[in-house]
Amino acid sequence: MNRELAPFNLISTLKKLLWLLPGPVFYALFRLSFLWPKLTEAVYSRTIFPVIAQGLSTVTGILPFSLAELLLYAFILFVGIYLVLMIVQSIRAKRKWWQELLNRFIILLSIASIIYALFVGLWGFNYARRPLSNTLELNASPATVDELYSTCEALADQANSLRKLVPEDENGVFSPVLTRTDIMKRIPDEYNNAAEKSGHSFLGGSYGRVKPVLYSEGMSWSYLCGIYIPFTAEANVNADAPILLFASSAAHEAAHQRGFAREDEANFMSYYVLSYSDDYSMRYSGTMLALIHAMNALYGADSDRYFELRREYADGLGRDLTANSSFWQQYESEVSETVQEVNNTYLKANMQADGVKSYGRMTDLLIALWRSGGITVVK
Repeated sequence: MNRELAPFNLISTLKKLLWLLPGPVFYALFRLSFLWPKLTEAVYSRTIFPVIAQGLSTVTGILPFSLAELLLYAFILFVGIYLVLMIVQSIRAKRKWWQELLNRFIILLSIASIIYALFVGLWGFNYARRPLSNTLELNASPATVDELYSTCEALADQANSLRKLVPEDENGVFSPVLTRTDIMKRIPDEYNNAAEKSGHSFLGGSYGRVKPVLYSEGMSWSYLCGIYIPFTAEANVNADAPILLFASSAAHEAAHQRGFAREDEANFMSYYVLSYSDDYSMRYSGTMLALIHAMNALYGADSDRYFELRREYADGLGRDLTANSSFWQQYESEVSETVQEVNNTYLKANMQADGVKSYGRMTDLLIALWRSGGITVVK
């Protein structure tokens, strides 16, 4: 009897192993896509992905809350319960405990394989698209320190001029009239506005709103301002984050929603899109994001010139930056460091070799924009 059952069990196990294939297959396709960035851009990023993202985000956008966040909690609960049941069933199987454990483990790996395949198919291929500098026709060739300084100077002048035009609270800190809810709702319109004014139609489209994370305090402890979830095409932001960079964070996640997967390019896109905004507060948030990144690069290249330019900041800029830093200092912990390491590993796994350091490469795009005369002072 046991001999008759053995082949059946073997065949059953082999059938289960087939569910492991989606992950490796899509990983292979993912790696191959980097060999043909123009093809990936044309076929996937400009054709297939917009249909997927706009369709998904339109449906999930009906909900005022983040469906992805709730699914994440449900998935964590499922994995916890599944692991407990796996152990219990293995103990009850007695001598055949290893068979039960193997079958359960294969199922778990199959779920992980399918999730990874969905991640790549629904969004991940965008990592292999053409560099944004090519798409926007910007000259992002290596820059001199003088060019970096000039870019920072232009951004500082832009920030100083915008700071005079935005409201502040009783403490003299930036305080826009728009609420966080208003800002999140406004982001899709900002992209469509930028698409019309810049002539880059691929920036536009019908996408769902940016959404707040219910457990935003957890994101603060993790030092995260936002997250994009490809499975629901939702751009999510930390609703507790300081207002200074809130609009730019929302625009950053919306950039991911529109297929700009690389972190440095999403940061630049945030500044680029908000620079076309009709609202000074939105533009100020984007400019401050760009200024912070560019000035950090200048500090590493020439600290003397960094402090020289830093002294040119308007008083309001100083107060805004201090308030922003004070918020994040209260969340400094081993948790935030661990999350940064996890994020670093994630970026490297998606062919961003510099990991978290890739955020600094935004400066190359800012310099390229400066070269084209795209950074101007608001009067």
